[in-house]
Amino acid sequence: MHQMSEDSFDRLPDPLILVIFNSVADIKTLIRCRAVSKRFNSLVPQAETLVLKVDRVISTDSDGSFFLSFLKSIFRSLHHIISPKSLPIQPRPHNSPTQILRGFDRIRNLEIELPGGDLCLEKGAVLKWKAEFGKRLKSCVIMGYRGLGEGEELDFGGDMDGGLKVRVVWTISALIAASARHYLLKELIREHRELERLVLRDRDGEGTVVMDREALRECRDGEGEEEQEEEAVEPGERDKSRTKVPAVQMRMRHEPLLELEGCGVRMGGATLVVVTPIKDGRKMGTEEPGLVCDAFEGMFGEAARTLLKTRTYLLEMNSF
Repeated sequence: MHQMSEDSFDRLPDPLILVIFNSVADIKTLIRCRAVSKRFNSLVPQAETLVLKVDRVISTDSDGSFFLSFLKSIFRSLHHIISPKSLPIQPRPHNSPTQILRGFDRIRNLEIELPGGDLCLEKGAVLKWKAEFGKRLKSCVIMGYRGLGEGEELDFGGDMDGGLKVRVVWTISALIAASARHYLLKELIREHRELERLVLRDRDGEGTVVMDREALRECRDGEGEEEQEEEAVEPGERDKSRTKVPAVQMRMRHEPLLELEGCGVRMGGATLVVVTPIKDGRKMGTEEPGLVCDAFEGMFGEAARTLLKTRTYLLEMNSF
């Protein structure tokens, strides 16, 4: 009588299986793995490294998708800056990333990928940004251009013509998108207290929010203080769709036509903006070269490093 041999995979110890699961990382794949066996079902929730790709997370509300609700929060913020009259807050979607991740107990490294970027720019304009947060914004590096091969001169004479106004709008839009993404993460940060690194980006590579271990701890520790600040604000003035952006200093650099030797590209109207909070008249946070060099890769990284060597224009903006 033939005796079935033991499955060799069953001989692998649990820690090694978890190493494999952490290498897989993709949540959809891991959820499918839970159906393989009782052993897998018990081990998958212990995975520490996860990647959540938000393709089409459907809400049970009539609003539609989670991503649509997220975009609406950004549009509400832009409207709030232009008009003092508040728009009604839309209901929270039921199938948020926080709820999807509740089946995992020991998340340490998490990446969330949204379906697309948040910004609607004019034709030919390209923008990328990277923001670091703790309880609030720590820094934001923004790199953009308007077309390849054609130069564009900005007028920094103070009349906001010649494209400078557009660059300021780019900066505000990127900060609103970053603060909306940060707000989206707060509940998740509160529930997963073992998190050591959290990255939220979009599939288009437009914008990235990054939080390290210290920033995550700061965000959790500041919860009580944040609640007190919200109570001190008049109900009609609260914007519950994003984290408040503090008063910031913007260091802007611009080249009408930037030639990149490394990739042979001529970038028209190349602009680099480094945003850092200010408190009591002093700039807070990391020095610019370190921020810029870590922000982008490839063509954008080369352009940003090149623009660091050019003339700097300083602007300041109140909190919003």
